[in-house]
Amino acid sequence: MSKLCVITNRSLADGFRLAGVEVYAADTAEMARSALSSLIRDEDVGMVAIDADFYNALDSRTRARLESRYKPVVIAIPAPTRMVPGERRSRYISDLIQRAIGLKITVKGQ
Repeated sequence: MSKLCVITNRSLADGFRLAGVEVYAADTAEMARSALSSLIRDEDVGMVAIDADFYNALDSRTRARLESRYKPVVIAIPAPTRMVPGERRSRYISDLIQRAIGLKITVKGQ
């Protein structure tokens, strides 16, 4: 079974860890880029969710290359300050995952 990994800032890392996700905390876009580079070479990784700010800091050629990859699927997740609260946030994350892997996953609890 493929792993889901998350690259995010340190303030959100523990929340993802509590959810049982393998997390790579980054302080800078360069740290995130380095973690992403390592993860896309790991055959056990099926999906990488990366903080949208870190994803947007990648050059357009790199983003285009990531979007054309079959595995791992790389998706950008928005920072919580830009997201709407509650159920709509869960629906948004669920829709991102469905688009990436083709399966509907319900995110429980808030």
